[in-house]
Amino acid sequence: MDTGEAAPDLDTLYELLSKSRRRYVLYYLLDSDRASIGGLTRQVAAWERDISIESVSEEQQKSVVVSLLHNHLPRLEEHDVVTVNRRRGDVVSGQCFEVVASTVKRAREDDGIGSVVGPSSETFLYGDDVSESTNSDR
Repeated sequence: MDTGEAAPDLDTLYELLSKSRRRYVLYYLLDSDRASIGGLTRQVAAWERDISIESVSEEQQKSVVVSLLHNHLPRLEEHDVVTVNRRRGDVVSGQCFEVVASTVKRAREDDGIGSVVGPSSETFLYGDDVSESTNSDR
């Protein structure tokens, strides 16, 4: 399937997968094509420490969310593997995600990472995209 987007070359893909936090983001999106940043942060922190989501502390979440927002998500977004909507607070699979999914699945098996815990229980800031206001009083 041609999405019209250039898929990352092999060197770029392996560079993207070289950091565990980026891999964990992609593992999450294998199970659910959408994630709240908060839910994603908790799951990544839990996978890193091999603990339950409920056991993840606020301090552990803070460490993860900062690196996701300022490093890992922008790098994945740059190659259209994910799309981040900071206003809504969510992350979705990008145009090139399907192209890299088989490699991500193999990496997940090698890492021994299980499925996302409860992706359907996530809530998002808004249910639909927020349209721009046409109010001329801005």
